[in-house]
Amino acid sequence: MQWIHTASSFLAISQLVFLACLYLINFPRQRLSRLIAVFCVCIVSYILSRGLWPWPDIVRTPLQVLATFTPAVLWLMARNLFDDRRAIPQWIWLVITFYISARCVGLFFFEGRPPEISLFFFTYFYIPQFIMFLLACHVIFMAYRGRDEDLVEPRRQIRVPFAIGMGSIVGLIVGSGFFWLGSPQLDSVYFSGVFILLMFVNLVMFRLKADASHLIHTAADQPMPKPPEQVSETDNVSQQEQRYIDRILKAMREERLYAESGLTIGDLAAKVSLQEYRLRRLINQTLHFRNFNQFLNQYRIEEAASRLRDPDEAHIPISSIALDVGYLSLSSFNKAFKEKLGQTPSAWRQQDDQTGKS
Repeated sequence: MQWIHTASSFLAISQLVFLACLYLINFPRQRLSRLIAVFCVCIVSYILSRGLWPWPDIVRTPLQVLATFTPAVLWLMARNLFDDRRAIPQWIWLVITFYISARCVGLFFFEGRPPEISLFFFTYFYIPQFIMFLLACHVIFMAYRGRDEDLVEPRRQIRVPFAIGMGSIVGLIVGSGFFWLGSPQLDSVYFSGVFILLMFVNLVMFRLKADASHLIHTAADQPMPKPPEQVSETDNVSQQEQRYIDRILKAMREERLYAESGLTIGDLAAKVSLQEYRLRRLINQTLHFRNFNQFLNQYRIEEAASRLRDPDEAHIPISSIALDVGYLSLSSFNKAFKEKLGQTPSAWRQQDDQTGKS
């Protein structure tokens, strides 16, 4: 059975090497490429640390430490790929730091085998395992969330394969007991599963190779979004694309289509008589918006901000304005408003009142 264990190990490693090289060679300076490479190194370390080879402690311990980083790196990779918000909450870093620290302390002081009935076992094994499970679940959630609103077509196509493949890989690691539970026979099953899942992900990634530049670049790498009316001849827009941009502008400015609650990309595509995938590409590559809600917020927040500072509408509640411009709830309006203008709607209105009094 040893040959099965060895073969499954190297088959899985071959897919990891392919995935890392695919993006490091083509996009060596992109953060996401480096995160993909680090993730692959972590999984390779996990596989080697569970191998049948008699590694000395000076080799096995670094491999186990690198493997410990796997769920954290996967979460960062998913965050960079699927979430266009640039800042990561500080509490996330605290959770990741605690997870890595607890696992490393368990490795160094107990060689991954603390007494099973002890506070140390709970602190250095169960809590990190639970955190790792939650990180994997959140990766799947990030991949599925926002799929319908995603305007980056290659990213939209890879969401489901990424969620299934990468989430399942970390799930296999959790299921194997992370380093020391299981047996060589079970490890062969785990490694074969990792190989199949990675081959599935690699096939999807390779199929999207022509659009990889749109997939690998994050929001920070793209030009700032701009409304259709700001598109000029310097943007190298074809006459046909300009006609569709004019239709979008008419639907938004003249017909206030953005004020319809629950408006979808399909609704706008039907309105301007354009296939949905082409509309996604037009809004993303020409107007530089990465998701449809961001595009709608451009108009909704602009109108709301103007009305909040209109003396004739000072008596109208903020919630009424929020609903009138297309938001389904006041909380979603407050969040979008603050992200766009840096302050809450009430502070925006009060600031105008104070300016008028002074």
